[in-house]
Amino acid sequence: MTDQELIDQLKKGNENCLQQLYQHMGMVKSWVGQNNGNEDDALDVFQEAIIVFYKNVMAGNYELRSKISTYLFEISKRQWLNQLNRRKKYENRQSEIGISQEGHESIDPEITRKGPNLREYLEKALAKVGDPCKSVLEATIFLGMRMEDIAEKFNYSSARSASQQKLRCLQKLRNEVSYDVIIRLK
Repeated sequence: MTDQELIDQLKKGNENCLQQLYQHMGMVKSWVGQNNGNEDDALDVFQEAIIVFYKNVMAGNYELRSKISTYLFEISKRQWLNQLNRRKKYENRQSEIGISQEGHESIDPEITRKGPNLREYLEKALAKVGDPCKSVLEATIFLGMRMEDIAEKFNYSSARSASQQKLRCLQKLRNEVSYDVIIRLK
């Protein structure tokens, strides 16, 4: 099936032809693998690219200027680079608050003046709120993800409902944290 035939089939409502696009995944898998990713990462970004492609075709925003495979590769590449940037920001934030990749505290007396007891206390409080709150809070606070991305990742109906969930989760976390206890930590 040519690219034009595939687009025509999609516009007619034949979503089964999307399966044909997976033949182009090899180049995405190879590129993601060369850029600190694995096969699962490649599949995730490729599926996101297919969704973007499908939405653009159905909205009339896609013009066949190059091969569909090139279009999917570019979307996948952009998605993966965005994920790497978010990971880098998360790792930088972890190092700023004194947590290394292995979860050990680095030596930074200004940030860790309450020592491992404070970190432990806060980790326990975060664990008590449970999922999905823990995941939502980590995504917003540590990864700096936008509400639109969180809504998509955690299957909320909109960015507004993701934001409301974040606020509920913050309230749960506040209920678990006692400032009196934090002050008394050594």
